[in-house]
This record gives sequence, C-alpha cells and structure tokens, in this order.
Amino acid sequence: MDFRVGDLVRLVGLKRDPFSEDFNHHVGRVVTLPAANGRIGVSLHGAVWEDPEKPVSQYDPFSLDPQNLRRVMPPSTERTGRMCVLDSMGPTGIKRLLGESGWGLPDNVVELVVSQLQILSVQSDEVRVTNCSSGRDDFDISVVLNEHEDEWWISEPGSCPGGVGQEYLDFSFDAVRRISFVAMKIPPLPHGPLSVRDFHLLAGGSSEDPESWERASPVPLQTLDRADLQEFALVPPVEAQTIRLVCTRNADAASAEKEAEIPRRRRYLGSTGCIGLFQVSFA
Repeated sequence: MDFRVGDLVRLVGLKRDPFSEDFNHHVGRVVTLPAANGRIGVSLHGAVWEDPEKPVSQYDPFSLDPQNLRRVMPPSTERTGRMCVLDSMGPTGIKRLLGESGWGLPDNVVELVVSQLQILSVQSDEVRVTNCSSGRDDFDISVVLNEHEDEWWISEPGSCPGGVGQEYLDFSFDAVRRISFVAMKIPPLPHGPLSVRDFHLLAGGSSEDPESWERASPVPLQTLDRADLQEFALVPPVEAQTIRLVCTRNADAASAEKEAEIPRRRRYLGSTGCIGLFQVSFA
C-alpha cells in the first residue's frame, strides 16, 4: 500500500519490542515517507482530535514497517454527513431495487427505507456520561468529557484488587451513532500508577440488564505511558446509542508484570486498589 504524508493510519500486527502489542490499534499520521530501510515515520495521536492552538507533540515519531500500517478514514464532523449503516446497500442500489425499475414501490416509501438505513457519526457535544461502576466521588463523572487535568474519575478503593478489575463508565448519545474512534488521556508513570492500562468497549446495553452488552472492540486495548490524548481506531466501527468503557488493569499492575526482577510486586503505595483516567472522547 502506498502512503502519503498526512495519511491517517492505525497500527496493526505488532508483536515484539520495541513495538509490542501495546501499540496495536493506536492512531497517528504519516510524517515521513519510506527511507532507505523502507520504514515510514508516524507521529502517534493528535490525528483525529487535532488542535492547532496546542503545541506540536512532545513525542518523537516512530519508524514503522508499512506492513504494520492501515490507512483509516477520518470521522465525519458534519451533522448532515449521513452514511450507510454497516452491511447495508447504498441509497442508489436501494432505489433501483425498490423503485420503478425494481419492485415498483412509491418514491416516498423508497425514500423512507433509505433514511432508515443511514446513520450519523457521533459528535462530541452529544456525548453524555450516564453511570459508573464505582467512584471516589472526587468530582462528578461528567468531568471525563473535558480536557482539564486537575479533574478525574477514579474507582472506589478496593474495586481493583492488585490493580485488576472490571470497573466501567457508561456513555450515551442522542441516537444510534457510528463510533469509529475512541480516545483516552491518563497521567503517565510515575505520577499515574492508577491510570488505565488495559480497557475495552461494550455496546448497545443498559445498566438494568448486564447481559445486554456486546463486545465492541479488541480485548484489550492498551494505553501507552504517555500524557497526550491517546487515539484508538475501532475496526469495524461501532453503531450504538450506548457504550460501556471497561477498565481492567492499571498501569502499576501492568508494569510490575513486565519487570521480571519484581514480579507481582507493586512499586507505588496504594496503587493496587483502584483505577482511573482524565478524559474519554469518541468520534
């Protein structure tokens, strides 16, 4: 696949150092084309949620094999940008099938069918936080929708013994929407031993029926030890009105398991019992 500078890409198929599985599904932009070694420069994050007023990323680009990159389409930022729902026929095909040249249905009926098979991308101002598994009540759970790093959500003490658990935040949208990307901001180590390291998404359920949720992302998605808003691609995208973000392991638990000299030992006092984050975004 030929890439161009500025292409939006996701990382796939990474299995060993220096790019372990932690990097898979992260999103970035191509910043340099193949060098003599055939590798492409990719700057992670800041690709979907771009902000020209913020300084350039503090992190250097990564040099990656093109076989570990897949081009992705940016999300629609228009409320009028309707798309076909997943696995459906396009408007032209539907009109040919059901209209005068096909089944002969009236135009108004055909247009109604077409409208029911179209969907909008989620927009940031329609995202709401509706519930959480637990919390320390430092702030209202709605603070995870803003960019402030002096506000956060942390689960209640003891909810993640040893840094591992099933703590969650529930989100809802105005209607069924397409979600192609999720992003998360955390404080990195050593300041964020409670930070989410492993998480995944469930979709379409309700808090009244725990069995109603369906898996909507790879398990797990993994954050990197970085302070920026980390972006992940959902392939295929999710179409739902409700999303549950399930946090399963914190940064201290993950780092302890990677360090053979201190297996299963926690380096940070008090980090074993809960999990938290600064911000969550969807697009």
